[in-house]
Amino acid sequence: MRLVDNWQINLNKKNKITMMKSFQILILLFGITIYAQPVEQAIQQFKDTPELQYAHYGISIRELENGKEVAQINARHSFAPASNLKLLYTLAAIDQKGKDFTYETRLAYSGKIVNNMLFGDLIFQASGDPSFASPRMKMDLNKQINTIISRIRSRGIKKITGKLVMELNGWRYPVPGSIPVEDIGNYYGTGAWDFNFNDNRIDIFVNNNKQEGEPVQIVRISPAIEGVKYISKVKTAGANTDDEAYVYAAPFDTVRYILGTIPSGEKTFKIKGGMPNPPLSFLKLFKKKLLENHIFVKDIAIRYKQQTYHRILWKYHSPSLLDIVKTTNDYSMNHFSEALAWLLIQGDEPADGYLNKEKIHTFFTSYGFEQADIEDGCGLAPDNLVQPAQMTNFLSLMHNKLGKELLLDILPQGGKDGYAKYFLKKSKWQNNVWVKSGSVSKVRNYTGVFKAKSGKYFAFSIMTNFFIGEHKNVRDAIEKLLTAYIENL
Repeated sequence: MRLVDNWQINLNKKNKITMMKSFQILILLFGITIYAQPVEQAIQQFKDTPELQYAHYGISIRELENGKEVAQINARHSFAPASNLKLLYTLAAIDQKGKDFTYETRLAYSGKIVNNMLFGDLIFQASGDPSFASPRMKMDLNKQINTIISRIRSRGIKKITGKLVMELNGWRYPVPGSIPVEDIGNYYGTGAWDFNFNDNRIDIFVNNNKQEGEPVQIVRISPAIEGVKYISKVKTAGANTDDEAYVYAAPFDTVRYILGTIPSGEKTFKIKGGMPNPPLSFLKLFKKKLLENHIFVKDIAIRYKQQTYHRILWKYHSPSLLDIVKTTNDYSMNHFSEALAWLLIQGDEPADGYLNKEKIHTFFTSYGFEQADIEDGCGLAPDNLVQPAQMTNFLSLMHNKLGKELLLDILPQGGKDGYAKYFLKKSKWQNNVWVKSGSVSKVRNYTGVFKAKSGKYFAFSIMTNFFIGEHKNVRDAIEKLLTAYIENL
């Protein structure tokens, strides 16, 4: 009887071992992920979120150092990335150009200076710098212009017989055609020009009424650009409503319509519009400042070819590329990211229209995005498509290329940097997350790195598309799910 019992016990052990091995094979073959119970519960709660009942969502989590994917749900499905796309350009820019790269803007002149007269042209040469006189980078436009004028005055120039010129490296249409028309007239959708300033933004101040449904009138524009007309069709809504006023215009339009609503109130309200044709707008402003300083010039001109000049009055170097990409990610600066796209894809070649989409695809194929559709440089285009698994693989790749310290420095840190300071707010794990958010209508995504309770670092990408309901509820669901992963990996 004992021999039979022992035989049966050994047989059971063998069967259990065989079953375990078979189950391990299934895990390897089908990518089945075994979760701790709290994670399973968090996943189910995430799926049960009312806004996500009929939505498309994808999750990829992988170890940062070795690139091993440890969790995935729909990770190889395509999603609109929104501003998560900025990670591709900001990290690739550091990889390709180095963190100390700077843009250079020049002021040169042709001809000669004789008896306080410049017999020739005064020429700005643009380099695509997105940060020139950028309020977001704590720069002041008037101070920057006054610095340049002081340099001109120091050479004794009081009259320019030629023209005030802006030389650009070719002609570019700054906004990808796939970006929605309601975006491109506004401060966040201006695209990147060869010359950018003041974050390509114009502030439109309108009067505000207490009574709902009343039309609002434009009070003033800052900076005031000569020859640009704004027509307000804006009305007041309820006191606690959102700013729903949008500027409708193409990049070169000088007649711009403002439609929508603003919250009712007693004070003047500010609508942030896009700068029409920043290179030309800057020339108009600069000419005005020259005349105010008793330096005469008659005409302005844009040239789409750059020449070499040996007489340089002034040079300006932008902040470092590291500072630019950090600001891009911290505050989701669309035209900054678009400028990085032109820098990486177009390089020094003269522009001639849109940024070439085939070149974009070729460029990012080497970074693991062969099976992706990248339409623009910032994520505003709804036709952009990437996979969560591609995003986490990219972060792991960039960790190996740049190192953990630099990678985490570039990513916004939760509780500290830019818009990330609101992610996982008041959670004990807030400082353990470095994350880029991405949201447009019916899209909310988070991609980045977290340090788990175990001390290991993981890349993550959680994407939600086509949901119906409140963004806040989707964000809360993502935060709860991510918290479960942090605590159990």
